[in-house]
Amino acid sequence: MGKEVAIRYMLGFEIFGKPSEPKTETYVARKNIPKKSEGPKNRWVLQLDDNHWIWEWAQEGADITNSTIYRLYQDIANEIEHPSKKANNLFDVQVDMQDDRVIPVIYQPSVDALKNFVREVHCAKGPTNQDGSFEMEVSILYNNERLRQHGILNSIYASFRRLRYGRVMDLESFKILVNKDPESNRFTFSGIYSNDYGMNADSVHGDTPPPPAPKHLIKYYFVNHKHPVVFVNTSNHAMAEHDNNHMIWKFEYIPWLEDTPVKMGQERKDQIDKRFRVA
Repeated sequence: MGKEVAIRYMLGFEIFGKPSEPKTETYVARKNIPKKSEGPKNRWVLQLDDNHWIWEWAQEGADITNSTIYRLYQDIANEIEHPSKKANNLFDVQVDMQDDRVIPVIYQPSVDALKNFVREVHCAKGPTNQDGSFEMEVSILYNNERLRQHGILNSIYASFRRLRYGRVMDLESFKILVNKDPESNRFTFSGIYSNDYGMNADSVHGDTPPPPAPKHLIKYYFVNHKHPVVFVNTSNHAMAEHDNNHMIWKFEYIPWLEDTPVKMGQERKDQIDKRFRVA
């Protein structure tokens, strides 16, 4: 793209109680990969529950109470003991730029995004109705659609896409049904709903036509109600309003930021398809 970009990550989980105070322990990182292993050496560890730990390498001569891990522990403990945030479905995130347009924020498992990363996000707004409602078609163009469960077929599948669509890149779309009252907003994922399948699923096509596609309640918003959150859950890029890969770090795509790694546009899916077919 010829510009510097920022890669943002997200891992979402719930914290149900005050975590234990961080501790120091000896650790070997990537010990199953001898050429890339690191340690043994001390690390500072914050255990959130039986399934989640956050840690950083201990700094020589420094005290654990001055570490990032300890500050995070204090922030979590203070919020649990003295709640300052309202219970809602908004992701309270600091971003450099705000945008008043309806633009989704997209999360994709980083293990998939290494080869199947998002290239473009297009938001094509439909006509506005008398009551102020409208439909937004969102199209996502991915670098590829490499399978995981049936990876041996990737070269064959890529040749098929090139012949049929004129591209190896994958193109998927969904719709946001926007109403005056945000509580009435909905998603439709016609033919590309992930249901409850996770990253290793290759050919999930939930909510397959005939229409109309089911309307799904928008579970989360990013910063405000203009930015509904979408999770890409499977290797064939089936999506949902919920996360099916809680243990996997996600790439966070915020299309309107200046340093975003994706190109943002307003083309409809059929226009993007035509662009490749003409080429």
